[in-house]
Amino acid sequence: MKTIKYYFATILSLVCCGGLVSTSAADSSFSAKAKEEGRVLLYTSLAAVDTKAFSSAFEKANPGVKLEIYRASGTTILQKILTESRAGANLVDAVMTEGTVLHALKDKNLLGKFDSPERKAFDARFKDKEGYWTDVYPTVHTIPYNTKLVAQKDLPKHYTDLLDPKWKGKLGANRNSFMFLAAMLDLYGKEKGEDFLRKLSQQNPAVRDGGTLTATLVGAGEIPMAFFVYANNVENVKESGSPVDWVRIEDPLYAEPHPIGVMARASHPNAARLVVEFAISKEGQQLISKLGKVPGRGDVQPIIGVDRAKLRIISPEDEAKTAYYQKMFDDLFGKGK
Repeated sequence: MKTIKYYFATILSLVCCGGLVSTSAADSSFSAKAKEEGRVLLYTSLAAVDTKAFSSAFEKANPGVKLEIYRASGTTILQKILTESRAGANLVDAVMTEGTVLHALKDKNLLGKFDSPERKAFDARFKDKEGYWTDVYPTVHTIPYNTKLVAQKDLPKHYTDLLDPKWKGKLGANRNSFMFLAAMLDLYGKEKGEDFLRKLSQQNPAVRDGGTLTATLVGAGEIPMAFFVYANNVENVKESGSPVDWVRIEDPLYAEPHPIGVMARASHPNAARLVVEFAISKEGQQLISKLGKVPGRGDVQPIIGVDRAKLRIISPEDEAKTAYYQKMFDDLFGKGK
């Protein structure tokens, strides 16, 4: 009985405060209302340089609304929100970070719905059916290689080509990208996937922490080739003049979503919707592409040359099994150096 009373009290509170976020014909004026609110607080995992570009573009497109940003890892963001929620402090208005975080927030009834018309430009892979989140940019797992050390004829066409004896002791692995285990189990099935991963571990890859570090070591020639490093990490190292690129493999490319969503109890609910709509608008997605990321929106092409048609998205539900996949990685490949 206590739970039921709490539920209805919470609903009443949210309705009165404008905290339940949804879309209807009556919501068409949220842009004007956002200006009345004057500010919006976004929690995000975007890199510092990217947050500055995003903030400037948003405020230019929406004069009168100040975008405040708290930047941290997805894990830190989730813990901060949960701590604030327990204290009754509804500070954050919108969240843009790893899919697993938004999945957790939705599961705890902390994420609100906002089925913006802009979502129509997104393929079903890049949004949830209910309107809770939309994928601003999927981070794509790739196989980086040193262009001076690896000939084009030797590049793998399939993931299984990494098992070729010639690569033993010459591969690198990014420990921070352990969700590639989920990708391989999805691609090959549990039994064949686990067999592939066991054989891959027997290639004795050099394990390092971080995609940028791994790509840098590949470019420096310390590791001729590696798996799985995000395409944007490789592209960033490549821009510095390093002889590194990533393999345009024939198998599907896997990616992890980085969605955006509004908080159910947002203090600035209209401004929250405004920042979400900007992030998934054509203008916002063109900015995301310029920042070297793969835009989720179908009518905006990625600059870094990823074929979105080949992408398979690792679901936020699967991403939520972080501890499971991290332990599997450590059991197979070790904890790095």
